Amino acid sequence: MPNLALVLALVARFFWLLALALPIYLLAVIGNLPGEDPERAERSLVIASGASLSSVLLAVPATIGSFVVRRAGVRRTSAGAEST
Repeated sequence: MPNLALVLALVARFFWLLALALPIYLLAVIGNLPGEDPERAERSLVIASGASLSSVLLAVPATIGSFVVRRAGVRRTSAGAEST
């Protein structure tokens, strides 16, 4: 079980980093596009927040799963130590 907790923690960390970095990157790329567009700021914020939200929606279950698996492993270990 510790391996599963570690994998879930790494996956969660990846998605949280993606949720922070991707919107910043998208805002920078969209802001540097050539041409004039009066609604570019609004559209770029919608795109960046959508990208962040999609990563957060993946990171939250991975984070919760990591804590649940880790806690179950600790409980199993402590129950095994008490019975011996």
